[in-house]
Amino acid sequence: METDKKIIISQKIENKILGLNRDIVQYEICSDFTKINLKSDCNLVVFFIDISDLAFLKANVDSSVLYSILLFNHDNDFTSISEDDFKNISQIYSKELSSQEFNFQINKIFHYLKEKRDHSLECKRLKKSLDDTKHDQEDLINIGRALSLEKDPESLLRLILFLSKKITGADAGSIYLVEEDANNLKRLRFKYSHTFSREIPLEEFVMDLDKCSIAGYVAVTGAVVNLPDVYKLAGEESFSFNSSFDKKHNYITRSMLVVPMRNHLDEIIGVIQLINSKEGDFTDCEFENVAFGLKLETESDFNKYVNVFNSKYDSLMEAVAGQAAVSIENSRMIKQIQYQFEEFVKASVHAIESRDPATSGHSFRVASLCKEMALAINDQKEGVFSEIYFDENGLKELEYAALLHDFGKVYIDLAIFMKAKKLFPSDFNNLLLRINLLYRSVELNFYYKIRKIQKSNVENSEIEEKINLLVAEQESLLQKIEDLKSRLIDLNEPTLFREDPKLVIDEIVETIKEFKCYDIDNNEIDIITETDRLNLAIKRGSLNPIERKEIESHVEHTNNFVSKIPWPPEYKNIPEIASKHHEVLDGSGYPNGISGKENIMLQSRIMTVADIYDALTASDRPYKKAVPIARVIKILQEEADKGKLDDDIIKLFIEKEIYNKNLDYV
Repeated sequence: METDKKIIISQKIENKILGLNRDIVQYEICSDFTKINLKSDCNLVVFFIDISDLAFLKANVDSSVLYSILLFNHDNDFTSISEDDFKNISQIYSKELSSQEFNFQINKIFHYLKEKRDHSLECKRLKKSLDDTKHDQEDLINIGRALSLEKDPESLLRLILFLSKKITGADAGSIYLVEEDANNLKRLRFKYSHTFSREIPLEEFVMDLDKCSIAGYVAVTGAVVNLPDVYKLAGEESFSFNSSFDKKHNYITRSMLVVPMRNHLDEIIGVIQLINSKEGDFTDCEFENVAFGLKLETESDFNKYVNVFNSKYDSLMEAVAGQAAVSIENSRMIKQIQYQFEEFVKASVHAIESRDPATSGHSFRVASLCKEMALAINDQKEGVFSEIYFDENGLKELEYAALLHDFGKVYIDLAIFMKAKKLFPSDFNNLLLRINLLYRSVELNFYYKIRKIQKSNVENSEIEEKINLLVAEQESLLQKIEDLKSRLIDLNEPTLFREDPKLVIDEIVETIKEFKCYDIDNNEIDIITETDRLNLAIKRGSLNPIERKEIESHVEHTNNFVSKIPWPPEYKNIPEIASKHHEVLDGSGYPNGISGKENIMLQSRIMTVADIYDALTASDRPYKKAVPIARVIKILQEEADKGKLDDDIIKLFIEKEIYNKNLDYV
């Protein structure tokens, strides 16, 4: 009898089977079925039992055992047989069983059980194959999803290799990328590697792109290479295996699967190299994934657990490598686009700020201040900012908005930005020329009168008296003009005037009306024009209401320009952030006079603080001196106390000393 077959006969019916001979058939006699403990390793079993033993048998035989029953029932009472018992009972006897019948039934039943076992094994094999295929499909879907989400190049390489090893059960692997030097010579760079069984530091290197190495061969030919044992090459290959890695790290490379990474143009941009498949039926190893759990530590581990990569992975890994190549190319393209866009933004800002050397660097410093404040908010574990976090996209969105917040100034007359005093230099010079003309006109008029007296026929003593009176009057009037000139010079300064400048200029205009000044055509000259009066009446600063309105319009110009850029969803708030950096919480800002924290985005409130701080502390400008930092901090706090600036942002700005950070824009 074959070792995987067993016959067990109940002692109760031993005498019912005629001609039993242990020399011919190996069997066991069982007197107590409650003590039987068969497991699946017994394989195929035939029981010859009395109907009274049926319940005990069912209770003590493992459900995984393949068995069949020949049942003896001399009373013809079948009430104890359940419907579930039918599947295991092959025959029922009520009388003795001859040796011929016994042998026939044994052969018949074992044939049936063997077919049943083979069918069960085939079903398990097919189920395992289907499960593997299902897992492979799920892995491909998950790989595609994961690769499409990852944008960072370094993280992408790690993810590609991790997923490749997971799907194939590989213990180790490497990624090589094709690169081109300045001389258009293509090389193969060993870019990333990982081994589950060893902690091996990565050392990048480049190698020739030729057929001499296994990776180079795949990169040149585009062929998939699946090697059972790299130390047992046939000798017909153009490539050879370099064992220096194994020797250096006490590792044993056996099986290897190498696939090319092709991009959408069918160009090979790299190679995925997988080493030592650990997939197999190991009864002493129970891991959810052998690639992660099973460590190859000793030589016997390599001998026992390393298998050839299943051929199904040749095409499957080509598909994975194709997805990886597209993801790498997309990542490169995205990085290139991001780099080009950032450089375009920086170049645009440089171009704008080059128009006004006095404000050069302002937008870059504001961007750095905003970024530092956002990072400080990220560090807050409690308080109003504890649940606010700027991720990488959020930081970049704020940075771009800050860089472009003054872009609208390109539409504003540069002269307004450079206006250091209330009157433009040319207008002020013309005013002074008219004052000087008035002075000379008055002076010449007196000379004319004196000359006229001198030519008169009156007595000399009377002439002298009249001339003295005229000279005294002349000196008084000329001094009055000099005083008016000095007052106009003082009034032209943008600093806070001690008197109401409008009243002062009205008084000056009334005084000048006492004089008459004519041009060469004898037309009276208007010494102080309406434009002069409008500008000299400015209470603070150098801009009149019209000019200030034009300056303020830069925000709307910025919004109009920035809104036309097709921003991706993660940067969609840039126009709103940039356009509200001059709005303040009490509604006194511009352009729309918006009030309340709930109506002004946090990013805009951050930028408002950064913009004011830099504008006050920046180096001397034509229209103002740089304000000391201590004074600026006090001003910011006062503005927060007045309800204009966000007091939480000001508090964080001061406590974390954001102004002392290294704000050199990179």
